[in-house]
Amino acid sequence: MVTAMADQAASATPTIFDIAQAAGVSITTVSHVFSGNRPVGTKTRQKVLEAAERLNYRPRGSARALATGRTMTLALQISFSGPELLFNPFFTSLLPALSEAAIELGYSFAFVPPDASSASFVEPLIGRRAVDAGILIDPRRGDPFVQAVLAEGLPYVSLGRVMDAQPAPRVDHDHPEVCRTVVSHLREERYERIAMLSMREEVSYVVDLEAAFREVVPDAAVAAADALSVAAGRVAAEELLAGQRRPDAIFCTNDVLAIGALQAARELGIRVPDELGVVGVEDSSLAQHAEPPLTSVSAHPDEAGRLLVATVDQVLAGEAEPPPLAVVPISLVRRRSSSRA
Repeated sequence: MVTAMADQAASATPTIFDIAQAAGVSITTVSHVFSGNRPVGTKTRQKVLEAAERLNYRPRGSARALATGRTMTLALQISFSGPELLFNPFFTSLLPALSEAAIELGYSFAFVPPDASSASFVEPLIGRRAVDAGILIDPRRGDPFVQAVLAEGLPYVSLGRVMDAQPAPRVDHDHPEVCRTVVSHLREERYERIAMLSMREEVSYVVDLEAAFREVVPDAAVAAADALSVAAGRVAAEELLAGQRRPDAIFCTNDVLAIGALQAARELGIRVPDELGVVGVEDSSLAQHAEPPLTSVSAHPDEAGRLLVATVDQVLAGEAEPPPLAVVPISLVRRRSSSRA
């Protein structure tokens, strides 16, 4: 009986009282260490953190909310919805990473839809200060919720910049590096007429990647798909391939569009990679199982999710100025769609 009780106590989730007892300090001191509301001496702070590590303690969101006076809730908006969201591999990897990082720090999310429907979320979330900050994923120009975040001064971090706004902490990819990496690879494979297949979206990812590509390949053709879908990618790729100066390589801003480009090439009898190289962005399962397998830029959505939550937590803590730009690494995964050798 005594052994069973001891085992139960050992396996129970540790509390702030356990940390205080293990570190030999008061529960108030432990609270100050995790909330940051009061200064704590370096040695005492270290004792508390070491005790927390030994006991595998993680501060609960409710406890942190009481200690900091915050709601520990973040408004999360993704500028895409419907099939563009559900079938986009980047977002299906980003969201779990965001959630895991948020849970680790005690945050929860209030999900805000994009475009006109977001207006109804402004007063309940921002007007009543029901959220501490916003995380804006590919914020779209003119979105009512994004405009309210800016107008009301709600702290926020974005994936991609908020266009036509003052600079704010954001997480982003190095778009010029992406373009240089892709173009360098294609030229190594002896492709000469490199075009871009993009999409019609008023988000900084599209605008900035297109601008970076035009800097690297000034005379290149650029076509824009009407939607983020395989069908739209196929139509836009057919337009590129029907031109008088047909490209021998297409850099697509998304794997979904790249699959459409592969379909267009197949229907037009253009051999990939011999006559046409195709490169996408995301390195999703679509890329791995395409025919031929698709060369793609890995955008590391898991790392982007962790950086977003860590940056917004740093903004809210106010202990140090967060970097204006946290850069997500990229890597090129070479496959047969662009490998002539």
